[in-house]
Amino acid sequence: MELIISKIVTAIVNLIVFSLIPFIWWLCRHRKKKKNFFKWLGFYTPKLNCKWWTLLIFAGIYYFFYKFDFTMLLSAEDLNQMESSSAVATNIYAGLGVVAIIPAFIENFIANGVAEEILYRGFLCKRFCSKAGTVWGIIIQAVLFGLMHNVLFLLGGLEVSLWYHILAFIFTGTGALLLGWLNEKMFNGSIIPSILLHGAGNFLVSMSLAFAK
Repeated sequence: MELIISKIVTAIVNLIVFSLIPFIWWLCRHRKKKKNFFKWLGFYTPKLNCKWWTLLIFAGIYYFFYKFDFTMLLSAEDLNQMESSSAVATNIYAGLGVVAIIPAFIENFIANGVAEEILYRGFLCKRFCSKAGTVWGIIIQAVLFGLMHNVLFLLGGLEVSLWYHILAFIFTGTGALLLGWLNEKMFNGSIIPSILLHGAGNFLVSMSLAFAK
């Protein structure tokens, strides 16, 4: 129960922190235009804008992206740090089994899925897309998303090599690139698809650790 409460608090804090800048921006620049804050971010029904086979190809690419074990490219020292450091959020679920399901769901779908998608795909991606074009907007937000994880690892005291940070940037940045593309190029700008995919991907990683033997 303590872990569940902790993750509920984390989710609330993340939602506030990641929504603050978008809300202030909307309040100052778009509220008078009578644009609903949530619709402005992309909280509306997704509609497929591409052929079904394009979505199928995307699903295959995303599946292999999440199944790819980038840890095999790490040194033993970096791998040991990654598996033992509290800076890697999923480590808290290692070996917990069914106890991890509810807190991991809260963290992955709300603290990560909703909160991070609000800032990166709902706010930053759409702002950059409107200024620099859709493709460049998606790329820029992906770069920022990757860098955010590097900064979090540094702030968390994760003592790893530069190579680890490069791989982490590539991995998280690629994920952000795919999620941005999914929303903006395939689903009429709705951020619902990326929330679900982001949350599900992280949740499965957490469950793989929770039920690892």
